[in-house]
Amino acid sequence: MIGLDAAQGDSLPAGAQKIDLKTWERTEYFAFYKDLDFPYINIGARIDVTNMLDFARTESLSPYLTLIHTAHETARSNVNFRYRIIDGEPVLLADMGLTYTHMPKDSETFINVIVDHVADLHTFHQAAAAQAQAQRDDLGLTTLAGRPTLIGYSAIPWIDYTHFVRTISRSGIDSNPKMSWGKYSPKGDRTLVTFSVQVHHGLMDGIHLGRFYESLQDRLDSLG
Repeated sequence: MIGLDAAQGDSLPAGAQKIDLKTWERTEYFAFYKDLDFPYINIGARIDVTNMLDFARTESLSPYLTLIHTAHETARSNVNFRYRIIDGEPVLLADMGLTYTHMPKDSETFINVIVDHVADLHTFHQAAAAQAQAQRDDLGLTTLAGRPTLIGYSAIPWIDYTHFVRTISRSGIDSNPKMSWGKYSPKGDRTLVTFSVQVHHGLMDGIHLGRFYESLQDRLDSLG
């Protein structure tokens, strides 16, 4: 059960609500984990992207952006992914945008592209591509640190890795979820990829990540 405080702080993002620590079921967990040196859960698990890749090819869409959009829609449906720590206190966001790493053609360095939430997949592709072009001279390296409403997405498509720990801006204070994945790996007639999720343990547990992965796989399987 989420206890929400009606009082709104000036520093809160639009629509965000403070969580009432007197009634929130995670209050003791939040208090315990928030001051640890590395209060994060990082899980890497194989997901099946066969249907997603077929769908993206059929629709002439970027598989990378399609997976980002599917993961983001999945996160939006899980309330724990909308928890953040702002000014040392837990809050519940009304919605979330995203930032993703984009490597321009003929470049070995990336930029962090910021995109608002767009429900329609095709419209999202257009918006993401346009923003990447518009932001080509802005590396966006401090986006997550300055924007608590974002989720960070990235890929390391050159490596079929087994696990990956993301960087954070300040331990315990940085509470933005971060998702990454590696190289697509054919397994028989299916294609799998290791997909990792890093979140603040004061805001969610393994059960919430388990639900996220189940929902993500269902959404990927339903494409097409």
